[in-house]
Amino acid sequence: MRTSGEETKARIERAAIAVFSRSGITGASIKEIAKAAGVSQGAMYNHYTSKEELAWELFSRSWGEIGTELRHRAREGTTLRQKLRAAIQYVFDLYEEDPELVTFVYFSRHEHLRRVRASMPNPYMVFRLIIAEAMKRGEIPHRNPEVVTAMTAGILIQMIDSKALGRIRENLSQLTDTVTDGCYRLLAA
Repeated sequence: MRTSGEETKARIERAAIAVFSRSGITGASIKEIAKAAGVSQGAMYNHYTSKEELAWELFSRSWGEIGTELRHRAREGTTLRQKLRAAIQYVFDLYEEDPELVTFVYFSRHEHLRRVRASMPNPYMVFRLIIAEAMKRGEIPHRNPEVVTAMTAGILIQMIDSKALGRIRENLSQLTDTVTDGCYRLLAA
C-alpha cells in the first residue's frame, strides 16, 4: 500500500511524463507539471529540486527498465532475426501501451545520453550485443558493430519519432515484421 507521499510522487511523475512528451523538457515548467498532477508547486519541490532532476530520474529509470526488458526479450529465439523481432516487438508494444512514456524517453534521449553510465541497462547496448553475437556466429558479415547498431537503432528511433509526430497511422506493433525484415536485410547485406 502506498503512502500519500508515494501517491503524490507517482502523480507528479505521470504528469511530468505527459507534459515532457508534449512540450519537451525545455518547454515544460514546474507550474505546468504541478497543475497536471493536481499538486502545489511546493509539493513538487518536496520530491524534486528541479524539473531537470525530475526529467533525469524519469529518463534514467525508464531507459534502464527498457534496457533490462530488451535484454530479457533478446534471449528469446536463437537466430538474429528471432532476437531482433522479439526486441522490436517489445519496443513497439510498449509504445502502444504507453506512448507518452516512450515518446518522452526517445525525444529526450539527447539531453540525457551523456549521463548514461556503462553500469546502467541500455537499450542501444542490447541491440549492439544482439548484432555482435550474430557476427560472432557468422550469421551476418563482420563489420564495425557500432556503425551497424547505429543504423539499426536509427530505424527504430525514426519509427517512434514518426509515430509520435502522427506520420505513421498504423499501430507500430502491426509493423513489427516489416521493420524486423528491413533491419535484418540491412544487417545481412
